[in-house]
Amino acid sequence: MGKRILFITESYGRNPSPNGNCVKIIADELVRKEDYVSILTLKNQIIKQDSIIDSVNVKRVNTYAEWRIVFSDNIPQFIKRCGSKIIKILKYIFMPMHPFRSPGVLKSLYKAGCKIIEKEQIDTVVGVYRDFETAYAGILLKKKYPHIKLCIYTLDAISGGVCSNPLINQKKHIKKCNKWEICFLKKCDVFCIMKSHASIFRDERYFLYKNKIVELDIPNLCIPKSERKINTNRDGVVRFVFTGMLSETNADCTFFLKVFEEILKITQARFDIYGGASEKILDLLKSSGMCNKNIFFHGRVSQEELSSIREKADVFLNFGNMHPCGIPCKIFEYIPMRKVIVSFYKIENDASYDYLIRYPKAILLKEKYGCELEYAYKIFEFWKEKKDVDISLEMIKREFYDNTPSAFIDVIEKL
Repeated sequence: MGKRILFITESYGRNPSPNGNCVKIIADELVRKEDYVSILTLKNQIIKQDSIIDSVNVKRVNTYAEWRIVFSDNIPQFIKRCGSKIIKILKYIFMPMHPFRSPGVLKSLYKAGCKIIEKEQIDTVVGVYRDFETAYAGILLKKKYPHIKLCIYTLDAISGGVCSNPLINQKKHIKKCNKWEICFLKKCDVFCIMKSHASIFRDERYFLYKNKIVELDIPNLCIPKSERKINTNRDGVVRFVFTGMLSETNADCTFFLKVFEEILKITQARFDIYGGASEKILDLLKSSGMCNKNIFFHGRVSQEELSSIREKADVFLNFGNMHPCGIPCKIFEYIPMRKVIVSFYKIENDASYDYLIRYPKAILLKEKYGCELEYAYKIFEFWKEKKDVDISLEMIKREFYDNTPSAFIDVIEKL
């Protein structure tokens, strides 16, 4: 008999966060293995409280107040501005609770989790966090139902990450997070962390719990069932594609735009962006003089549409983060396509570097102003050399097994 698993995560389904997308991939794989999967998440953009998505029961509770304002399409701008100011004041009030953001969200997750466990006879709970509410809801459920197995699954080590509240000092943030992560380790059955964050948990304060800590990796590399021929465009236009969120801190395309100007002098090309972008990046695209000529911003699209988009791409783009813990999940969606990847990095210990250096069709370039023309020729020559080179799916699976959903499922099945 298969397991009956409840995932608690901050988003799932339409326009998910990277965490939500990873959970969706794992859930789909578990369903294929005939396990029962239920999801407890936040409403965010979705009004519907309960739904079934690809044989997975999804229950939604009210989200954080600031997210309600951000995601609502029906609230006038002046009310959004007023709401944002109120949220800022509340951040001051709730500072002593950091890294928790909302007792209301925690209570909602706990109450809904109790009902799901009893009604659906859940035997395993997975609290997926960067948000502490999703992890602590799992702790509270374990306390009430000691028979369940509890896995705390961190796809983004918050104690090693950037503090999301600008009012909190970074050192204080890390100290508080360390304290709560030790609390999680005491209460859970297994604590899954990313390999890129493993050094954080090698500190002596975690030594007592080392048998509970399992090193995994971002699990959204899905190996296609059949080895299809690589689709390359033959119309002379090199299609550069980026999927995800562009911003000044996490994925900044500013340097690439300079390189892209030089590429256009060498060959016909276009740059397609699917996802989101900060206001600053959108203004930069508009002022580049290439917007809607050679650069096309399409906004958010569904995961189904992304599959088709990736098929038509010639070159995938990755822009490294400023923080060494920030792994761009998209690289694991690019790799199984077996196409050329161009990755720009800003710091020497860039989180995506160790992965892409193992992928034969990736070129990694340190951002250096003044090298735009040199990089344009390097990229074009690399693309011409590698575009038709095939890579076996067996090699990808062997090299990147830890990035497949199967690696996490192996851990769950042992509980």
